[in-house]
Amino acid sequence: MKKALIIILLIVIVIVGLFSTYLLYKLGFFFSAEGRYDDTNLNYMNVLFENKSDINAFNEGYSESASCPWGFEHNGLDYFFNNGSNVIAAAPGQIWEIENHEGEGNNKYHVRIWIRFNKSTVLGYNFEPWTTKEADKNKQISMFKVKVGDWVQEGDVIAEFLQCNESAHIHFDIIENENRYCPKKYFSPDGYNLIMELIHVYHPTWKLCYS
Repeated sequence: MKKALIIILLIVIVIVGLFSTYLLYKLGFFFSAEGRYDDTNLNYMNVLFENKSDINAFNEGYSESASCPWGFEHNGLDYFFNNGSNVIAAAPGQIWEIENHEGEGNNKYHVRIWIRFNKSTVLGYNFEPWTTKEADKNKQISMFKVKVGDWVQEGDVIAEFLQCNESAHIHFDIIENENRYCPKKYFSPDGYNLIMELIHVYHPTWKLCYS
């Protein structure tokens, strides 16, 4: 009886240890850029588009409340890409996860590419082709140019965008230490100027972020 309890205890310890290791891995605890780029501070981010002509609208920036032009909390930036446009990496990193999400309504299928910049910071590229068809989701995935484990540099093409509806877009957000923040501090000066130029094409008085 005592021997059986010891065996059970050892099995539990092993399972807890494996789960803890996996959880720490998912949280980036063991991550290292291995000198591929400067990962000490993300302050040189760029935009997701190659040309402003690849974008057909800008409807939502970052907001922490409904006190914003679009009227609701929105913890990211929405890039309304034209069909077939290249989507580029805004910052260097490793493709950490490609996540499928199935919701409801007309925007049923999302696919998110997570790119880890350092131990504390990941960038999410949530592809929302605005479709109810699983075949469209699969087509969007087939247009990805990267897979989990790949390394990318800022400016590398990570995908082509599938636009199934005029509402189709990429929701882009940054998570640092499990929290989302206004992305302004992550942009390089040139990158910030580019995103503001794009916003002001459609909304001359808008800011990037609202509290």
